[in-house]
Amino acid sequence: EIDLHIGELVDSVAGLDNAAMLRLQLDTVEKTMKAHSRRIGQKIVFIHGKGEGVLRAAIMKELNHRYKGHDVQDASFREYGFGATQVTIR
Repeated sequence: EIDLHIGELVDSVAGLDNAAMLRLQLDTVEKTMKAHSRRIGQKIVFIHGKGEGVLRAAIMKELNHRYKGHDVQDASFREYGFGATQVTIR
């Protein structure tokens, strides 16, 4: 489970605009995917929250573009509501 809420990634958002925060969140997704890329069957849940869907859309674009071979789906609604995406490494 990787919580991508900005408050979980940095101590302070002072000086960060929306684009910088999004880049930091997407960098976290990339680092996580690279770290687990050889662990076949590994499930990773990226918690992005419901919000306006900007982060979710950016994550889906990144995963579908750079990590096409992995299974990507919404994570368990019961556990995460609409606010998480699950990736299974293939």
